[in-house]
Amino acid sequence: MILPDSFSLFSQALGWAVAHSLWQITLIWLLFKAVTWRLQGHNNAVYLLSIAAMAAGAIWAAVTFGAEYERVLRQNAVVQTAAHAPNDATGLQITTGQALDQSNLQFIQIVQQWLEGHAQQIGWLWFLCATVLWLRLLGGYWLSQRLRHCDTSPVDTNFQNICDMWAERLGIVPKIIFKESKRIAEPLTIGFWKPVILFPVGLLAGLTPSQTEALLLHELAHIRRFDYLVNLFQLSLEVVFFYHPLFWLLSREARSRREFCCDDVVLHYTADPLLYARTLTDLQLSFVHAQNQFTMNAIGKSNFTERILRIAGITPNRPMRSNWVMLLLLPLLVGLSSWWPAAHAKADAGVSRSIVSNDNRAVSDLIRTDSVSPKRNRPESSVTVPAAPGPVTPATSGVEPPAATSGLVAVQAEKMNVLYIGVENPVCIGADGVPVEDLSLRLVGNGTVKGGMGKYSISVTTPGEVTIQVYRSLNGKESLFNEVKYRVKRIPDPTPYMAGKKGQAITKEVLLQATGVDAILENFDFDAYCEVMGYEVTIVQPGIDAVAYIVTGRQFSDKVLDLFRQAENGSGIYIDDIRVKCPGDAAVRHIGGIAFKIKAAE
Repeated sequence: MILPDSFSLFSQALGWAVAHSLWQITLIWLLFKAVTWRLQGHNNAVYLLSIAAMAAGAIWAAVTFGAEYERVLRQNAVVQTAAHAPNDATGLQITTGQALDQSNLQFIQIVQQWLEGHAQQIGWLWFLCATVLWLRLLGGYWLSQRLRHCDTSPVDTNFQNICDMWAERLGIVPKIIFKESKRIAEPLTIGFWKPVILFPVGLLAGLTPSQTEALLLHELAHIRRFDYLVNLFQLSLEVVFFYHPLFWLLSREARSRREFCCDDVVLHYTADPLLYARTLTDLQLSFVHAQNQFTMNAIGKSNFTERILRIAGITPNRPMRSNWVMLLLLPLLVGLSSWWPAAHAKADAGVSRSIVSNDNRAVSDLIRTDSVSPKRNRPESSVTVPAAPGPVTPATSGVEPPAATSGLVAVQAEKMNVLYIGVENPVCIGADGVPVEDLSLRLVGNGTVKGGMGKYSISVTTPGEVTIQVYRSLNGKESLFNEVKYRVKRIPDPTPYMAGKKGQAITKEVLLQATGVDAILENFDFDAYCEVMGYEVTIVQPGIDAVAYIVTGRQFSDKVLDLFRQAENGSGIYIDDIRVKCPGDAAVRHIGGIAFKIKAAE
């Protein structure tokens, strides 16, 4: 299925935003831990800081998505402009002559190059997963809202009056509805505009007035603090950043601090903290809790043991090792946060400007296809915009640093849009307004370059990516004029043939004319030959046990040919484990097998 360009650009920008969020959320988490290290005991401050950290992550990701979307739009505009340029100049690697910063780290290059090729898939994968999680979230919200009305009954008037009295003391404006429910096992609060407090049926009868007030205070504290609304916001962000474990740590910290803050409200109005601790412990031990993420409840979703110790006035000792590790990692993440966006922007500097020159003569001069004629005329289908910059060979005497130019520079692979190992890849270069004899080509990576006067032959040896650099000679000095990147691949697997056939039915006459197995490179524009190193032949005749032979090389052995002569109609011939060696291969490759069935001549 071919998607519109807008969907492709959207998913590509989304993929980049997801990738950037990995280090962005990590940096936010480290900063959060660095600040909260000094805020021990200030639960409300830590709670607000954790919510702010999650919101900052969402805002940063949204800004990153917007910036990436504008970037891919600019790239697409360059590609579209070049694709509709005069004289069918569509097979070119187009960039401006913008100089590139070459101080990048190799590891980051590899990551950026991989992301450049997979950002769209990452974006769609995130979109599909987030959609499923959103549907699950909406289903959970609908189920939680049903608890407000299903199998509920109003509590006794005295309990409702106690609830109203505490709501007034806490400054809660909305009317609180206090009910009992048959579908829950613990006290909980649902809703924001019209909040409802639900207690399990029979629980109020087993509590003392002090215990009832303590549990009510906890639920009312959630309402006064607008925790239900904040929790919805938090759940939404958990869907957005479902893939990031540190975001879940932030979210868990917010939930823990939320419960601590509500406990602090209860302790402020309660004369007996141990009574409240015993009440919570009894609830924890007496019921099987099926947690509902859309509700606020006294048991909460935090470290229950730590809560009880706090209420009892016991402060557990926290290990400090993780804080020291966090402080050591913080400078590294700060440096990465400042370096990566800048490097990413520089990598795209060559496509940040629109192509404004439509000089027919300049474009036509860039297309050089007369030096090496391909086997067939195959129009190029795409224009590749260079990705992040790669390493540059050290400067030599007489070579100046890269200098920005205003001309249009083109590097064109004349046969395919990648470079292949084991063959000579013809490449031509040209630049608007620059004599071709003033240009030279160099290769960054494993390989060699031959040729000159705008026409070159490149031989590469290692899969991955190479950088082709164009240098300009001016007044006896050389300067880096531009560079583009090409993917390097090994020669594709050939297709096995026997007697000019890929398999299926074969007559006895055609079979006897076969001399061996061939490996053909189909739709490959280079003069390359893959040598068959060996294979296994199995012949199955009706009523006779199968016979197998190992053949070395491409030609059938005499024993195999004798079996072919004796084979009857309906016999099966299976050629398996075909091993070949193509140009540039260090070891043999296995290309599968083919099967035939002998049929009568028509």
